Amino acid sequence: MPVIRPYQPGDEQGICRLFATVFQQELPLAMWQWKYQRDGSAPPVFVAVEEGQIVCHYGALRQRFMWQGKEEYAWDIVDVMSHPHYQGRGLFRRVAQTFIDWLGMGQSLMFYGFPNERARRLGELLIGYEPVARVYKVRKVLPPTSALLPEGVAQLNKLPYDWDRYWQQLEGRFGMVARRDCAHLTWRYLARPGKQYRLLTIPETPSLAVVGIASDRAYLLEFLLAPQERSGAARLLAGVEGVCRAEGAKEIEGWFARWAWETDFLTGPGGWTGEEADHYLECRLFEPQLSTVWLSDHLYYSLGDYDVF
Repeated sequence: MPVIRPYQPGDEQGICRLFATVFQQELPLAMWQWKYQRDGSAPPVFVAVEEGQIVCHYGALRQRFMWQGKEEYAWDIVDVMSHPHYQGRGLFRRVAQTFIDWLGMGQSLMFYGFPNERARRLGELLIGYEPVARVYKVRKVLPPTSALLPEGVAQLNKLPYDWDRYWQQLEGRFGMVARRDCAHLTWRYLARPGKQYRLLTIPETPSLAVVGIASDRAYLLEFLLAPQERSGAARLLAGVEGVCRAEGAKEIEGWFARWAWETDFLTGPGGWTGEEADHYLECRLFEPQLSTVWLSDHLYYSLGDYDVF
C-alpha cells in the first residue's frame, strides 16, 4: 500500500523520473528547483511512495494575489501525475485530498489551474474544480518584413528601474490579480532555467511587455500598461512585433482574460484575432466571498500565469 506524505529532501529525483514516465518528456532538475524551491520553505508537494518509488505526485506554486486591497495566497496546481500502473485505483484522489486538507481551507483563497479538456474533467471529478471560463487566446500572423524598434521603446535585460512603484500604479485596476512585482517577475522570467525572454518597456512610463520566442513562434506573456496609454500601447506592441520578426518568428500568440483591456486593444487597434483556446481556467474555492461568476469577470490572467511557456 503506497504511503502518502509531504516532500522530503531527495524526492526530486524520483519526481523527475515519474514526470518523464507520465508525460514522456524530461523535467530537468534545475526546472524542478526553480518551481518548488523559491523562497527557502518546504516545497508544496505531496507524494505517494511504494517500495521506495514515487508513484503519485501533487504539487503547486504558491502565488501572491491582490484582492480587496490586500495580499492573499492561492495555489497554482501544476505537475499533478500518477504512474500508469496506479491510475484508476483511487490513489491520486487520496493524494490530492491530503494536499487540500493541509493547504486548502484557511490557508488560501483557492486552488486554480489552466487544464486542457481531459485534465479539466478529471480535476472536476477528483479534486472538486469548478469552471471559471474558457481561456481566451489572441494571435497574429506576422508579416515577413523586419522592423526597427520604434522610437521611445527600449529592450531590456532586466526589469525597468523602479518597477515596484510602477506595478503599484497598475495593479489597482484589477479586481484580482497575481502580483507582478519585482520579486515575482524576477523569479518568473529572469531566474527561469532554459528560457530567455525579451523584456520591452517605454522608459518613464509604467509599462512592460515580455516575449518568449521558440523557433518560428513567439509568445506574448505580459502586456502591462494603463488603459489610458493607448498611444504608448501601440508603440509597445510595434516593438513586440518588431523584435519577434527580427528573430524569425512568423506568428505570435498570447492569453488574456476575455474581459481585459489588453484583449480589447490587441483584437481591436492591434489587429490581432481572438478565439477560445483548448484550455480552461478552473478553481476550487476556499474563500466564501468568492464565486466563479465573479472570478470570470474580475480575475486577470495572461500567458505568463501558465508555467509551460
